[in-house]
Amino acid sequence: MHRLLRNRHFQVFLAVYALALGALVVGGRPLADVVGALLILGLFLPLVALASTAKMPVPGQPSPRRADDGPLLLALLAWIVVFLICKGALLGALLPSDPDPRLEESLNTLLKLLAFVAVPAVVLYARGFRWAQAGRPTATAGRLWIAFVVMAAAGFAVQALMGSQFKRLLTSGYTDVELWLGGVFCFAWMTIEAGIVEEFFFRWYLQSRLAAWTRSEIAGVFLGAIVFGLAHAPGIVLRGAGAVEGLGDQPGVGTTLAYVVATQGVAGIAFGVLWARTRSFLLVIALHGFIDALSNTASFVDTWFR
Repeated sequence: MHRLLRNRHFQVFLAVYALALGALVVGGRPLADVVGALLILGLFLPLVALASTAKMPVPGQPSPRRADDGPLLLALLAWIVVFLICKGALLGALLPSDPDPRLEESLNTLLKLLAFVAVPAVVLYARGFRWAQAGRPTATAGRLWIAFVVMAAAGFAVQALMGSQFKRLLTSGYTDVELWLGGVFCFAWMTIEAGIVEEFFFRWYLQSRLAAWTRSEIAGVFLGAIVFGLAHAPGIVLRGAGAVEGLGDQPGVGTTLAYVVATQGVAGIAFGVLWARTRSFLLVIALHGFIDALSNTASFVDTWFR
């Protein structure tokens, strides 16, 4: 703990978080969701991640800092920002005026795979990056399974206690077939749509290069968490996701940036800890898919089974 508190990159994270929290307080925003995110996503789940990976062998570390790390990282981040800003307009141009929700979901997922995985992978390969340069897992498959089960149980408990969408599964008259079949397919879908997309770019690439660049796994986790949170801002500002988050239809840019740092930003810490402690891509994408499926199965069944 003392080492963590003295780490200057962790101090940067705390400063950014404090500014975000202050901005929300000044703006009169209710802080119940923010405090809940801090306690559950920023403290409880990362502690469970540490406990589930305790005494694991140290994983392979990312390759040393490269001269082109900074420019390449900034270029790919700029690409992601442009994509997130333009995604709504691009979807509108490619879809009919009244699209089938299944077509819209499928196209959205394909575009995210293209932007977050395919294009960065091609660029990185052309620049000489190879898979092992992000580090390799050294723990046994059985040990990684234990970490998955422990984290999945913690995520399930959180959703069962507090997840409104998870509780809707139990109160909206879904049949057993819809629940089980929908749950399995939603897990597979979210493993691709959220797991592969976000874990490839934000953990496999971004966090690994930040750790190599700063020579600090702590920096990789917490600086990566800030960027992970900020990546959710365009969806709130440009595509109406603010209403879902309780921010209204047109929240200001400042409020949005503060909110995503204080919520989605801390949500990235647990996955960052798991990646730093295991370097297992399969673990983080499967866990990401499972946890997201818990809160998305109801809408998935509504879209694909009804």
